[in-house]
Amino acid sequence: MKSIRAQAQFYDQDQSMILSPLEYSLFQWLKLHRGDVISRETLLKNVWGFQSNGDTRTVDMCVQRLRKKIGAEQILTVHGKGYLMPA
Repeated sequence: MKSIRAQAQFYDQDQSMILSPLEYSLFQWLKLHRGDVISRETLLKNVWGFQSNGDTRTVDMCVQRLRKKIGAEQILTVHGKGYLMPA
């Protein structure tokens, strides 16, 4: 897998997928912390730039869209904890 920031594209083998700027930021943040479980609140703070008011559904929806584009196996849910990009 390879990513190019300026173009917000994701390459996997011979396929290229366009990511929205937010999807790209989420992908990069999870990739930077690969192997760590990241809470939804932490993602809201570091990717979206605001504190959680308890509603983390925004994160869930963006993760869902990103999984459809890059593959569900790339981002795992750790129930009650957050998300994990496997090492």
